[in-house]
Amino acid sequence: MSNKALSGRRVLVVEDDFLLGMDLTFALEQAGAEVVGPVMSVEEALNALDPLPDIATLDVRLGDETSFPVADELTQRGIPFLFATGTASMIPDVYRSRPLCQKPVSHAALIKALTDVLDT
Repeated sequence: MSNKALSGRRVLVVEDDFLLGMDLTFALEQAGAEVVGPVMSVEEALNALDPLPDIATLDVRLGDETSFPVADELTQRGIPFLFATGTASMIPDVYRSRPLCQKPVSHAALIKALTDVLDT
């Protein structure tokens, strides 16, 4: 089921749960996106920024670290992103206005949220 807004777009998936990451990757590919990842750490995510993605979805907790350094870099480069997390309370004030998908989240809801971010 292709999604016009995501078709051909590079989507960076930062998710430390391998099965969730692969499941999301499959759903995004079905929507027509070109998925970068899933990547499971800050280092992997930062290394995946060349070439730049069009948009990203970030899990907040990545093992013993958080994805906020990735959020900082995406912000600096002007790349839109949203958080897909079960730990929204950890999001610092600077990112509280960013779109958020509270886990568990359906594929349809996450794809709609990504589409909405791209439309703004």
